[in-house]
Amino acid sequence: MLKVLPENLSNLIAAGEVVARPASVVKELMENAVDAGARTVTVSVTDAGRTLIQVIDDGCGMTPEEASLCFERHATSKISEAADLEHITTFGFRGEALPSIAAVAEVTLKTRRPEDSVGTEVVMAASKQVSAGPVSAPSGTNIAVRNLFYNVPARRKFLKSDNSELRAVIQEFLRVALTRPELALRLISGGKDIYNLRAVENHKRRIQDIFGRELTADLAEVGEETSVVTVHGYVGAPEAARKTAGNQYLFINGRYFRSAYLHKAVCRPYEKLIPEGYTPTYFLWLETEPDKVDVNIHPAKTEVKFAEEQMVFEMLAAVVREGLGRNAMMPAIDFDMKGAPDIPTLQSTVSRGGYMAPPKIDFNPLFDPFEAPKPYDGGGMQQLFEDAPAFAEDEFILLRGKYIVTKTEQGLLAVHIGRARERIFYEHYLERIAERMPVAQQTLFPVSLQRTPDEVLTLEEEAATLTDLGFDIRSLGGGTLVVNALPEGYPTDSEGVAKAIDELIAALRDETLSDDYRTFLAGKMARSAAAAGAATLTRQGAQDLLAQLFQCRQSQRTADGRKVSVLLTLEDLDKLL
Repeated sequence: MLKVLPENLSNLIAAGEVVARPASVVKELMENAVDAGARTVTVSVTDAGRTLIQVIDDGCGMTPEEASLCFERHATSKISEAADLEHITTFGFRGEALPSIAAVAEVTLKTRRPEDSVGTEVVMAASKQVSAGPVSAPSGTNIAVRNLFYNVPARRKFLKSDNSELRAVIQEFLRVALTRPELALRLISGGKDIYNLRAVENHKRRIQDIFGRELTADLAEVGEETSVVTVHGYVGAPEAARKTAGNQYLFINGRYFRSAYLHKAVCRPYEKLIPEGYTPTYFLWLETEPDKVDVNIHPAKTEVKFAEEQMVFEMLAAVVREGLGRNAMMPAIDFDMKGAPDIPTLQSTVSRGGYMAPPKIDFNPLFDPFEAPKPYDGGGMQQLFEDAPAFAEDEFILLRGKYIVTKTEQGLLAVHIGRARERIFYEHYLERIAERMPVAQQTLFPVSLQRTPDEVLTLEEEAATLTDLGFDIRSLGGGTLVVNALPEGYPTDSEGVAKAIDELIAALRDETLSDDYRTFLAGKMARSAAAAGAATLTRQGAQDLLAQLFQCRQSQRTADGRKVSVLLTLEDLDKLL
C-alpha cells in the first residue's frame, strides 16, 4: 500500500544524502559562508564534530524571515527556474544543507545584516523550530551544530575514530581554503588552532601557508587557455612524488571535484618518471563556461560532468607535460637554438688544430671468458634447509639484482629477491608483534620531517601499535615530526626515513584495512622495508637471503599471495625444448 512519508522521516532520508559525517556539515556551512560574501570564516569543532561544529562568518547575514525560511527544504536564493541550473557560479544552490543538518542535529543560528541594529536567533531540533527571536549579534552568521546524529544512533555508531573524522574535517576545510586565497580562514579543534590562514594574493602563497615551503619549492607553474577550458596551477617535480595520496587537488570554476579519469590525465606525463605506486602532487584550477559543466550529478557535488570531457583530458595532459618540460623536470628535446651557447663540435675543434684524446677503456688483462667458474663455498647451506630444495654449490647466478637463479636436484630455482626479503621481514615482524618485543634501530641522527596535520593525526591514531612495532615518532606540533627509531630492516638515513614514513602513512590509510590490523600492518611494513632497504646483493648476501627465506614458515609466497620463487623442473624444460 502506497503512502506519503511523514515530513520528519523524509527529512532524515534526505539528510542521509547530504550529511554523512561531521566533515559534510563543515563543507556545507563553509560553502554557505563563502556564498554569503564573507571575508573571514572561523570553523571550530569539539570531539571531531560529534559534540559541536560551529562556523562563524562576517558575510551578508539574513533577515528574520530568511533566518526561519532557510531551514525549509529547497529554500534558496540561487536559482528560480530550470535554466538557472546551467549557469551556476555559487557553491550551494539546492537549499538542502541547513534542513538536512537540522534533521539530524540541534542547530542554533544567529545572524544579522550590517544594516540591521538587531540580529535574529533561530533554534532547531529534529527539523522542528524550537524558538526564534531577536538577539544581539555581530554582522554575519554564526551557526552552531550540536550533538550530530543524536536522534539517529545507528548513524552515530558508524562514525570512525576522532582522528579519522578530524582528518576528514581538515580535508574539507583545505578544499575551500585552496579555492579562496583572498579569505582569512581559521580551523580550531578542541580549543587549539590547526590552521589560521591569512588572506593572501594568490594560490601559491595559500599553498605555501598550508603545506610549507618544502613542498612549494618543488612546484612548477602550469597554465593554458583554450576555447574549451582554461587551466592554471602547479604540479610537483617527479622526485617529490610520494606514496601517500592527498596532495592532489582539482577545481572547476572555484569548486573542488574528484575525477579518476582526469587524475589519469595529470599522471600520464609522469609515466616512467616516478616509481609505480607513487602519485605526483598537483593543484589545478580549471575554468569553463558554466553551461559546459554539470555540477549537479552527485549529492555532495564532489563529481562533475564535462560536456567535452575527452578534450579536457587531452588538454590537462598537454598542459602538465609542457609545464614539466619547461621547468626541466622531464627529458625533452628543444630545437629552439636562439640564444644557445656556441659549443664547439668535434669537427670544428679538429679543423682548428685542436687535439682530442682517445677515451680511456678500463679492462682486466687477466680475464678469461672461457675459464671455468671456481667452486663456490656454500657454507653448509644443505644443513640449514631441512625442507628446502638441494642447492648445487657450484652454480649460483644473480640476474640484474632482481633474481637469484640456482640449480637444484629437481631443476632450476628462480627466487625473486625483493619478495624474498619481504617474506623474511613479514615473519620477523609478526614474531616481534606476538612477543611484544620490537627491535628498533636508531636513526643516525633524529630526523625532522614536516607533514600536514592530517598526516600527523594518521600516525597519532596508531601511536601505541607503532611503538609496539619499533617506531619512535614524536610530534612537536605544527606538523613537525621527529623520527628517532624505525623497526629493524628500515633505512636510517634522512632520505630513507622520510620515504619510510610516507610508506607508513599510506599503509595506515589503506581502505582495504583488515580486521587483523597488526598482521595487515606487518605485511605493509614488510613490503616497505624490503623496497626501502633494497641494495646491490653480493653472492654471500644472496646465499644468506636464501638461508633466511627457507627458514620461514611459508617461503613460497608473500603475505598478500605473490609468488616468491618458481621451480623449473627437468620435465618443464623437456616440454619447452
